[in-house]
Parts: sequence; structure tokens; C-alpha cells
Amino acid sequence: MKVGDFEFNVQIRGEGKPFLWAHGLNASIEAEDILDWFEWEKFPPTVKLVRYDARGHGKSQFSPDVADYHWRRLGEDMLKIGAAVSAEPFIAGGDSMGCATAIYAALLAPERVRGLVLALPPAFWERRAAQGKSQRRAAAIVRLLGRFGDGLLKRMLSSSAGSALPGWLVQAEPEMAQRMAAMTRLLNPRTMAITMQGAAETDLPPREELRALANIPALILAWVDDPTHPVESAEELHRLLPASELFIIRSYDDYKKMPGCIRDFVVSLN
Repeated sequence: MKVGDFEFNVQIRGEGKPFLWAHGLNASIEAEDILDWFEWEKFPPTVKLVRYDARGHGKSQFSPDVADYHWRRLGEDMLKIGAAVSAEPFIAGGDSMGCATAIYAALLAPERVRGLVLALPPAFWERRAAQGKSQRRAAAIVRLLGRFGDGLLKRMLSSSAGSALPGWLVQAEPEMAQRMAAMTRLLNPRTMAITMQGAAETDLPPREELRALANIPALILAWVDDPTHPVESAEELHRLLPASELFIIRSYDDYKKMPGCIRDFVVSLN
């Protein structure tokens, strides 16, 4: 789908209440379907579920400009896609990078967002500097290994895929590490360095600007034992967004409740 100056890979399922979902950094629709954390196939047909590959990800168009991967720019993309598929007002949601995308979409046009689903918030504000440093280092490694071809980098990413997950999740569902490895094989090393560099250079706006979202219902979900997505980020968002609910996933049983929790929240919004 041509949206503005970009070609986006967009998937639409169901009719009715619009729910736009943005995936995380270096993920895609296909990658999310492999991991199946959110059980999208179980969403009721009364919800117009709109998923898309972010710019530079999956089957969407790539931009070599690092600034194009600032979370604000991704929020603008979400708003443009919402308008293009006649999904307004909509519930904005996403995990990790997609969580920040949804926040920016709501900040840019709060009148067009009827609710927020903020899953696995990444490091923000004071914690963002350390996260950015880590992502810049990773981008440099991707560039270096990329000189030797895609194979070496993909093998390295595949071998370490399970380490990015909470230990309790891998212990309860060992095949999840294999799914993560399969997901890494979808990555394009030639674009990864740019998208990761863009992520390293971005952050949320100052806390006081989030007051504009005070009346928007929000569901915030986080899990423990994941330093890339610290629980403190979710707790801080919950404090700043008085109309929010917070669900902390502390066990595999909690994790299995996550998709239903999202569905129930989306369906409950008028």
C-alpha cells in the first residue's frame, strides 16, 4: 500500500472497531506470526485489526536516512496508515518500538486515538542513554559482520536468539528459542544497521508532554527479567497515564493470559 511517500506492507483482518498494531524493532508481521505471542488469529471479527511492517522492516520500503526511524516519524506513519485504511478513530497499540510508535501517534493526534495498548515498553528517559549505547554498538557489529556476507551475521544472531528472552519463558516453552532463531533468519543485515542506529538516537518526549494522554484509556503490559524492556518503564508510564491499567507478567501462566487481556481491553472500549 502506498502511504505518503512510502510503500507499506499492510494486513487487515475483520470489520468494525479499528485496532492498529505496530511491531518491535527488527520484527515484522511474519516474525510476529512465528513467535505468536499475541495470538492474532483469535481476535474477534468484530475488530478491524490492522497490522503493518514498519518502514525498513519486513516487506515495507527501506529508507537509508537514520532520522526516518525516530519514534515520532513512526508515529506519523501509524496515523497515515490509519487514514489510508479508513480506520479512525482507532485504538493504537504495539510492543517495544511499536509501543513508542503508538504513544507518538496519540501525542500527535490525541483526538484520533480512542485507546492505547502498550506492550513491553522499552527503556525511556534516564535509561535510554544506556540502551542507545548498546544499540549503537550492535549497529556497528552488524556493519562489520555484514562485510563478510549475510550468512555469518545470521548465524550469529540465530545462535544467540534465545538469550534475548526471559529465562522463565524459555524454560517453560523451550521451542520459543527456536522460533526466535527462525525470526532472525528473516532479517536483512543490509537494513538492520540503519534501523538500529535510528532506534539508538530516539526517545520519548519529556514526561510532562504525556499529560496530553491523561484521558485516553490505556493497557500497559510488561514482563520481568528483560533488561531491554524494563518493568520500570511500564510502571512509569502507568504513573503518568492516570486512565491506564498495568499488567506485569511474572510467570508463564501470566504470559498465557496476555493475548486474552489485550483482546478483552480492545473489545471493551466504546
